[in-house]
Amino acid sequence: MSIRALAEKILFEKETIAEKTRTIFTEKTGLHLNEQVTNDHVLLAEFVASGLTAEDTTKLDDLMREWAERASENTLKENKQFEHSFERFQIFKNQIWIIIENQLDGESPTNKELFRILRKVELMIDKAGFEYVRAMVQNFETKVTDFEKTMKKDKQLIADLSVPIIPSIVPNTILVPIVGLLTNERFEILRQKLLNNIPEQNAESIVCDFTGAVIPENGEFHMGDLAHQIEQITKALSLMGVEIIYVGFSSRLVQEIVRSGVTIDAETFSTFRTGLKYLANQKKWQLDEQHLDEMEEDEAEKPVETLPPTPTIT
Repeated sequence: MSIRALAEKILFEKETIAEKTRTIFTEKTGLHLNEQVTNDHVLLAEFVASGLTAEDTTKLDDLMREWAERASENTLKENKQFEHSFERFQIFKNQIWIIIENQLDGESPTNKELFRILRKVELMIDKAGFEYVRAMVQNFETKVTDFEKTMKKDKQLIADLSVPIIPSIVPNTILVPIVGLLTNERFEILRQKLLNNIPEQNAESIVCDFTGAVIPENGEFHMGDLAHQIEQITKALSLMGVEIIYVGFSSRLVQEIVRSGVTIDAETFSTFRTGLKYLANQKKWQLDEQHLDEMEEDEAEKPVETLPPTPTIT
């Protein structure tokens, strides 16, 4: 049996090899492969046949890498388990061995000739497997990187939405409604956003409204930390020449701030209305009472975030 004759036989049987690989794989796993996988196996059979007779496999190696890239992309698209890829390779290889066995019927090649044939076949299939795994890992890493970038953008979007900065009807004043769960991370975002938005908004004063804030009950957030966070924000804004007033502190929050011993050097008011009235008087600006009523109604209608249910571990 010559290598050329074996290569011609593999080329002649390439569709059969691919179809049998697909059929046997489905019988063993119960999974169905798309048409592209069958086409990939046909092309792989062509590569094996060409590699058996080629003196210089440089061009063939480049084609093999292109094949591996396409085959790996198709596998990821099918969302099959990675181990199934090796299952298909093993089935494909067995089909090649069957052709070699059939070609050996009635022939008595020397051990050297047989070793040379088997070595070339193994080399081509192993090279295909290596390129395929390399492409799979590379594509997977790319997808992970893209996913991480998307997660980062989504996280930033959520952070922006969690601390909205709203222009006020009072000149050079911005409103910051704190709605939902209070966390240290959220206060870090708040401080950064305020410091970054002051020049852009030309802000001279800020109204920070805690009316819709929710204090965690699970002990993960220490109230003393909250008091210190408020103190740090107040000091940072003071250094920038910006006045901040706080409205809507709950009785529990006030008690914890007093208990912590922190001194908050800022004006505080029980309601949003009184806070804006104070600023309007400070700026000698006539406040539209009807507009203020509408703003208070909007504030009251804002949904309050709640803690998700704690999962039960069994």
